[in-house]
Amino acid sequence: MRILLTPCSAPHLPRWRAWPVLVALLAGLCATPVWADDGDDGGSSDASDGSQQVEIEEVPLAVDAESFSVNELVALNPSNAALASAARLGLSVVERSTQPGLSLRVVRLRLPAGLDARSALDVLAPAHPDTFDLHHRYALAQAPAAPACQGAHCGSWAQVAWPADAAACGRAQRIGIIDTEVAAEHPALRGADIVRMRFLADGRTPSDDDHGTVVAGLLVAAPSPQAGAGLVPRARLLAANSFHRLPSGSTSADALDLIKALDWLVTQRVRVVGMSLAGPPNRALAAAIEQAHRRGVLVVAAAGNGGPNAPPAYPAAWSPVLAVTAIDAAGRPYRRAQQGEHIDFAAPGVGLAGLAAADGPGARSGTSFAVPFVVALASQTLQQGLLGADDWQRGASRLVQDLGAPGRDAVFGWGLPRLAQACR
Repeated sequence: MRILLTPCSAPHLPRWRAWPVLVALLAGLCATPVWADDGDDGGSSDASDGSQQVEIEEVPLAVDAESFSVNELVALNPSNAALASAARLGLSVVERSTQPGLSLRVVRLRLPAGLDARSALDVLAPAHPDTFDLHHRYALAQAPAAPACQGAHCGSWAQVAWPADAAACGRAQRIGIIDTEVAAEHPALRGADIVRMRFLADGRTPSDDDHGTVVAGLLVAAPSPQAGAGLVPRARLLAANSFHRLPSGSTSADALDLIKALDWLVTQRVRVVGMSLAGPPNRALAAAIEQAHRRGVLVVAAAGNGGPNAPPAYPAAWSPVLAVTAIDAAGRPYRRAQQGEHIDFAAPGVGLAGLAAADGPGARSGTSFAVPFVVALASQTLQQGLLGADDWQRGASRLVQDLGAPGRDAVFGWGLPRLAQACR
C-alpha cells in the first residue's frame, strides 16, 4: 500500500485585524470531506478474508469547497441571547424553521460580506457551545453505471434470504427515504404507492432523479427487463427530495433541508427511514436524528465510500443510526466502503441491477444501494413482529449471519441480516 500524507499547517500570519478570516480560509483547505455514498463500478473487493481491511492506494485528499455553505450558519433551538450575539456580528436571519414532529427549531443565518462561516463560528461557539454550527452539505457521487449484471436480482435476494415470491412483502408498511427526486413515472414504478415531497430552499434547482429512482426501485418496483422487482412492493414509499444542484454541477443537500425531510417522515408515521448519503457531522442534524430515534423511528444510513481508512461518515456514525456497509456476491467488503466500530450491518451493494434512470441502465455499486436491503428487512420484521426496533439497535442477532471476525467487527458490523421466511 502506498500512502501519501499531505500535512496541513498554518503559516505565520501578520498581526492585523483580518487574521481570523485568513485563518478560517486556510482551515477550509483542511475541512472534513463529504464522502460519496455510491460507487462507480461493479468490481468486487480485493480482500480475500472478510476480517482483513481492503488495501487501496491512498492519494492526497482534494480540497473540498462544498462541504458547507461559506456564507451561512445554522442555530439549533437558539435563545434570544444567542441570536443577539449573532446580530452583533452582522449575521441576519434568513429562515426560521420549526419541526413539530421533532420538537426542534432551526434558524438559518446569513453572514455579512467579509466574514466567513468558520470565523463566525469561532466567535459564537464559546459563549453558545450547543447552538451554532456550519451549514453542512451532504453529497451523492453519481457516476456512469457498470455493465449490467446477470439475473433478475444478481443473487442479492438469495444473500438476504428474501422470499422468491415477494408479492406480499411490504403489506401495511410505510417506508421513508431521503434522497434525490424519484421518477414515479418510470415504467417499473407506475403501479407503486409512492408519495413524494420536495424540501428545497427557494431558488434551488432539483438534482437529477437517477439516484432516488434506483433506491426507490430496489424497494417498491414492479418486475422489469432491466431489474428485478422491489423487495417490498406492497409498501407505501414516502420519498423526500432534499438534493439540489450547485452551480458547480454537483449534487448536494443542506443539513436544514434534510432535517425538514426527516420531520415530514416522522409526522407521516414512517417506522424506517433510509438515508443513502454521507458527509460531516452537524449539530442540528444529529439532534433531529436523535429526536426521530426517541419517537421509535429506525434511521438506516450508508457507511460511505471514502475507503476503509477514511474517518467515519455521518449520519451513519451517530449511535442511533443503523450504519450499513456493502458486500459483493461472495460476501466480500466493497473496496471503497468506509469501516469502523460504528458499522452495524452488511448488505448487498456491489453490481446490483438498478432501474434505468437518468444515468442509464447498468449495475450499481456502493454503500448507498445496500441501505434499501436493511430498510426492507427492518420494516418487514417490525411488521411481522419478528424483531423490534431495540432488537435492530442491538444487532438483530436472531436473523444475522456473522461475517468476518466472530462477533461485531469494523468491516461487517454484526453481519448480514436475512429474512428466511415468507412475507405476510
